[in-house]
Amino acid sequence: MQISLKILLNWFPGLRGILEADNSEEFDQYLEQYIEQCVSVMEAEAHYLNGDCEEKLSAYLAASLRHPGLCVQRESYSNGRVDLTIRQEGVIGGQQRLAEAKIYNGPVYHVKALEQLIKRYSTGRMRTGYVFEYVKKKGIATLVQGLREHADKNKPLDQYGDTAAHGMKWAYESMHIHSSDDRLRVVHVGVNLFNG
Repeated sequence: MQISLKILLNWFPGLRGILEADNSEEFDQYLEQYIEQCVSVMEAEAHYLNGDCEEKLSAYLAASLRHPGLCVQRESYSNGRVDLTIRQEGVIGGQQRLAEAKIYNGPVYHVKALEQLIKRYSTGRMRTGYVFEYVKKKGIATLVQGLREHADKNKPLDQYGDTAAHGMKWAYESMHIHSSDDRLRVVHVGVNLFNG
């Protein structure tokens, strides 16, 4: 049985937004709604995923995000091996986003992930990048708040202003001046994998 794209779009209304987004802001809006759904699925499986390494967790996230019209690749190349590359398919000049993912190990380790994303992988062409933080410890809300406070105090990687709240739970965003002199928006996404 083949499912037409029209039926698929009716089943998953957010998919239409991702496929038909005309600009970066619109694409990010729909993509981030979809990311939140996929992260929620991971969190519901925390009892199975808590013991997994970063690579397995990223493979699970990539598989969750992948659907017709949205290509998600692991370890593709952009000045190095990027954890996740998310690309809008079937659109000439389609949107693309890069993401770095780490198991939570404090603010200094988080900044290292941010540095990889901004200084190494990002060319400056994309408006937004993502840092996924797999949190296996208790108290994700406090830990994410600690990451924000550390960022606002230290302004790592040419952070422009303070961080801002994001509509996604346990997420926030920051703006950074990229080496291209353009601003790069980074969405930091906490994934609660505590199983206790």
